[in-house]
Amino acid sequence: MTLLHYCTHHFESFPKEDSSFNWTTIIAALIASLTVIIGYIIQKQKESKERIIESKRNAYNEFLKDFTETAINIAYDKDIGGIEDDRRRINARNLLLLYGNDKVVKAYNIWVDYNDKDDAKPGSDEDVVLFGKILIEIRKDLHGESRLSENDISNLNPFIRG
Repeated sequence: MTLLHYCTHHFESFPKEDSSFNWTTIIAALIASLTVIIGYIIQKQKESKERIIESKRNAYNEFLKDFTETAINIAYDKDIGGIEDDRRRINARNLLLLYGNDKVVKAYNIWVDYNDKDDAKPGSDEDVVLFGKILIEIRKDLHGESRLSENDISNLNPFIRG
């Protein structure tokens, strides 16, 4: 017994086969509705991913901009600190924490831990390598992968080229 026969036999109000009720129309409407809903969900997911990527780009840009400002001030023996510099640095780190992936945050933390040591030498080979790892992880996060090494980006590393 088909579902249609079962339903028409048990439910008096259910449309009969010979009525103007058309299953094909109902099925087509359901398929069309599902297609629209699935398309909408896919579009919203795409928009959400794009917003996240844009937030990541902004976070990484702010981090590198802060780093650059600080490096320039150090290079030209200008005072570092003060409320505006601290605000810029803290905001850049906040964005990095919120939007940076785990590997970027870990690479940043390793770099900061190194520089917080009493015997750390800013601009040393180790410092340059650790900062290069941050840059590589940022590229991987934004581009999905990176085949570059710290050596490949050495001329872009602000520690080396200034």
